[in-house]
Amino acid sequence: MVFGLGCLVYAQHPRMIEVDRSYDGREVTLAVGEVVELSLAENPTTGFRWDFVVKPEAACTIEKNTFEPATGSPGKGGIHRWQFKAARPGIGVIDLEYRRPWEKESPASRTFKLTIRVQ
Repeated sequence: MVFGLGCLVYAQHPRMIEVDRSYDGREVTLAVGEVVELSLAENPTTGFRWDFVVKPEAACTIEKNTFEPATGSPGKGGIHRWQFKAARPGIGVIDLEYRRPWEKESPASRTFKLTIRVQ
């Protein structure tokens, strides 16, 4: 009698934490390989964009950086999304300013800061 051996392979998806404006000033903890997705409203048609002051390197790497325009009439803005993958133990900081690039001397319209602790 011959028995066939089957092997089930499970794709392991890393945990993803979704964060938004309400996480400003907070800290999240990730294990190596896990992902945090940051979503912030942005309206580049007015010239305003989120710009990095500090990136969370070397604890994290930027895996995705996308902009999703709102539906409807032009000029509504949309959502800017970044995915950061925990690369190695340590502390990473995401520090962003919302501003027009040609107004560098003016204070930022908005700011966002998130600390990522990778264990």
